Amino acid sequence: MKKRLTLKNFGIPTSLWARLFIVVALLEVFAIICIQGYVIKRTVDIYKNGTESLWGFGVQNTNGTMTITQESFIVYDVIFIVAQFFLLMLCWEAVAHKNTIQIIAATLFNVMCLIYSLIQYTTFYIHPSASAGIFQKDNDMRILQITTMVVYALCSIAFATLTWELYQLFGWQTYKKLGANLALRRAYKWHQILLTLLKLDIFFFISYSVQLATLVLRVSDPETWVQIGVVIPGSIVFLVLSFWALKVEKRVVMIVVIVCLGLSPAYFIYKLVRMNVGIDKNNDPYLDSRKYLTFFIVVTLALILVTVYVSIRCYRNFGIGLKEAISDYDARKAQLKANNLLLGNGRGRGDSGVEGSSSHHHHHHHHNDNDEYTQVHERFALE
Repeated sequence: MKKRLTLKNFGIPTSLWARLFIVVALLEVFAIICIQGYVIKRTVDIYKNGTESLWGFGVQNTNGTMTITQESFIVYDVIFIVAQFFLLMLCWEAVAHKNTIQIIAATLFNVMCLIYSLIQYTTFYIHPSASAGIFQKDNDMRILQITTMVVYALCSIAFATLTWELYQLFGWQTYKKLGANLALRRAYKWHQILLTLLKLDIFFFISYSVQLATLVLRVSDPETWVQIGVVIPGSIVFLVLSFWALKVEKRVVMIVVIVCLGLSPAYFIYKLVRMNVGIDKNNDPYLDSRKYLTFFIVVTLALILVTVYVSIRCYRNFGIGLKEAISDYDARKAQLKANNLLLGNGRGRGDSGVEGSSSHHHHHHHHNDNDEYTQVHERFALE
């Protein structure tokens, strides 16, 4: 029997809520890419015209500063687009693994995007800086930015509703798959929370870095280059290390990770102070980006503190057998998958639209093993 290409084969569960969740995420990606793509085009056009006419009187008319400011605006639009893809990935993965924690994280992330779009609106229209002032006259821009906020607001509401439904549906199912041992289940929950946090950390670290990098063009101090050359690659390598340490339960590496993470707030607080204290009003490198960077730093700080706490919880769970339980489970699952292929998908499951509902199962009492498999499979397809 030829395996049909269904959503389920991509790991999307068969339930309506899970599919709606993905649909909302896809629509949002599409909408934001269209809107922000157009915003980028407008920005470039306005700057082109601005340099040629008196229309851009708010900006120093030397070509140099023009392009730089243009870049610093475009970065935020690019970040929106990247954030959308990141969100789609989070949602897809969360739904495929029935990972309730990550579903909640995706919803929170969406709210962050909403806040970010509000910040963007205020920098352009409510308290514009001189360089943002040229957008004042541009009605299209205003409409586009309002649309962005509306899209995020609607999607946030949709996500929140769907998260609630999915929470009812999945509950903490995933965490039960390691068996009845409560300590293990609890450890596994912390393990999953940490994985989700690390994914978010990576996103926020990178986008914070990208925003700083575009500032470098104006801030010619060595500190910024140290940042780009050392801090950024460092933090990425470091987060990858923490994934690895968590997976193989390497105590030493985990301690290093926790200590470094614990120290990093010092850097961010220093950066906040640097940005806001004793800056020459006439030559303010953070003029257009202060609000964005502040928002990112605050979010990143909060994330780091939570990550440190959760890392310590996970560290204390090393050695209770979680690693073994997970690899055990994976092995069992692989075995079941192999058996199932041998059986040639006999019962044609996957055609049954109902997800693991009991009503669908009491017909086949004699197929017990297979049933057990179906439920496991439905539950953790493509993990």
